[in-house]
Amino acid sequence: MSRIYQDEKLQSVSVCTHHVDKWEADEFQSGNGVILEGSITSMSRHVIADKSRKERYCVFHVQVNRAHRRQYDSSGKEIEPNFSETRKVSTGYLHSSYKVQDKGQTDRLTMSQLSDLVNKPTLQMLTSKHCPQGALSFWIEEAALETVELTAGDEVRVKTKGDGPFIYSIAKIDAVSATVSNYAGGEGVGASWTDKVMAVKDGSKALPQNQVEGVDEDEWDD
Repeated sequence: MSRIYQDEKLQSVSVCTHHVDKWEADEFQSGNGVILEGSITSMSRHVIADKSRKERYCVFHVQVNRAHRRQYDSSGKEIEPNFSETRKVSTGYLHSSYKVQDKGQTDRLTMSQLSDLVNKPTLQMLTSKHCPQGALSFWIEEAALETVELTAGDEVRVKTKGDGPFIYSIAKIDAVSATVSNYAGGEGVGASWTDKVMAVKDGSKALPQNQVEGVDEDEWDD
């Protein structure tokens, strides 16, 4: 369950205002997008103003631990990425023995590949002085954070809107239980991650692969 949002920490961050001729966030959102985990190192606030409007953003600067491409089926429904090239399959009674099977090419991204996908020079010019070395910057409209509280040091899982730095969803990950809390963004994603973890913990039947996100730590760690 998300905590009641307290915006004192966010409001204490100074705002940088940038004036541009024309602002179109959609131009940075083509492609499938990525899903990643990492730690928030810092945040900054930005107002983008063109001749017709102003838009307010919070930018999370994240030290990324691992990342994968988002994947979709032929109907356009998002499916779980291929987290590794192989998988363990039980061959014995009560899971006493395993064999390794091929799963095909992994969707995992190197940090260099991730950086090439999400870094946009036009946006980096606005955020680079706020971003610690080794981190990547991810943008979200401030209005999307009204019901959540995230701060430096939090472990998060992020989905992007296309191959760029704009956030589709962001959720805090509990470091002990690996469950998701404090969720903002696309519909239903936070719940499915939590449901999958809890299904494993209580021994109940796991959700179908096309209904869950990649929370399983064994998959992420391959």
